[in-house]
Amino acid sequence: MAVGCTLSIIIPNPSSFRHIICFPPNTLPTGPLFFWAYIFYLSKILEFVDTLLIILSKSKQRLTFLHVYHHATVLVMCYLWLTTRQSLFPIALVTNATVHVVMYFYYLLCAMGMRPKWKRLVTDCQIVQFVFSFAVSVLMLYYHFTGSGCSGIWGWCFNAVFNASLLALFVDFHGKSYAKRKASVVDKDKRS
Repeated sequence: MAVGCTLSIIIPNPSSFRHIICFPPNTLPTGPLFFWAYIFYLSKILEFVDTLLIILSKSKQRLTFLHVYHHATVLVMCYLWLTTRQSLFPIALVTNATVHVVMYFYYLLCAMGMRPKWKRLVTDCQIVQFVFSFAVSVLMLYYHFTGSGCSGIWGWCFNAVFNASLLALFVDFHGKSYAKRKASVVDKDKRS
């Protein structure tokens, strides 16, 4: 998905990236970008079903609020990408799919019995993804308010609130997960 969407962004107009940041009003949901958005949406349905199966199997110790909230709400977000023809979704799709490649590669290595030392990198990438999303959103808003508007602005509003909530949850998770480890390493060093 990340590669397909990236190629769909670069090939039609490699000299200008405005078309991926701000779709003109009344953009039709057709073409390669919307194909990849639909495939991404279908993948989020699978992730949501996986979460439901975990809940039904009563393996709730594997779940966090962040996990359930993310997989339930991202489905709505992807639906809005498609129905509102939301500007900026190609950036979100590429960055999110790339982060998921890193994350699932980490999980693959863990399933194979390896414990990579870069688990924190996965969470760091997720946080950077949301910060980058807000930075690019500033450019999209500039195009929207200084031009003829960008398609899907109300879908983007939902997306911005959702991303802000995810950023807060991932920063909280990061603090709880890695501050404790750092503190325990410091405690061990003091005892040595």
